[in-house]
Amino acid sequence: MARLMCPDETAQKRAAKADRPEGLARDVTAIKIGDCLIGYKAVQRRMRASRWNHFRGRMREIEKLIRHRHGEIVPEADDALIYVEVIAGLALVEFKEEFVEVVLGWAARWLPWAGKADIEELIYERTKVRFSDLSADALGHALHLSYAERSALDIRTIGAFDVPKRMRAKLQKEKRRQRDRSRKEEQRRAAGALSRADYLANSLSTARPWEAFGISRRTWERRGKPIPDPATISDCDPISLAA
Repeated sequence: MARLMCPDETAQKRAAKADRPEGLARDVTAIKIGDCLIGYKAVQRRMRASRWNHFRGRMREIEKLIRHRHGEIVPEADDALIYVEVIAGLALVEFKEEFVEVVLGWAARWLPWAGKADIEELIYERTKVRFSDLSADALGHALHLSYAERSALDIRTIGAFDVPKRMRAKLQKEKRRQRDRSRKEEQRRAAGALSRADYLANSLSTARPWEAFGISRRTWERRGKPIPDPATISDCDPISLAA
């Protein structure tokens, strides 16, 4: 028969759940020996990240672009409403019939000087008369986003008007290659490996210690690779030794 919980016990469980760090979930596992149930074990695990929302992701990047270009409010200008036009096209795909209120609320935040009638006319023009689902490159052209600006702001869901998608993929691949090369170089340095410049500076081909004895390298190696006296090396004339 199931055990009934008293109100205090229920409140304690709710408080414990509320105190649990955000992003963590608890798995309860039964502990058994054979068919005998000994008890239960609770283990915290990190919750799976929520599903990526394409509209919100692009909207956040558009807002990042606005802050970079204009600050907290888009100034009144001839091309200022392009931001509303882009948001209207994205919101229609995400919210269907309810997208108008979303766009009006967004415009009131970023373009408070724009009249509601002008915004509604723009929404109608963009979504009813000439609607087209905006690709990443189409967004980049509409917002006149350059590749340099895109890279500086770490914008990933919007393309660039001056660098096509195929070229951006090549550049991104080269950046990853450079990062991997730098990381591996740092790992080698941490493990005590010499850089190529240090290796060449300390190599036998550069020092040529056999010349201090007036012998060839093969003879020097057969004799056990003796180390010459530093004073001898400084007083030696390589030309006379070679002769």
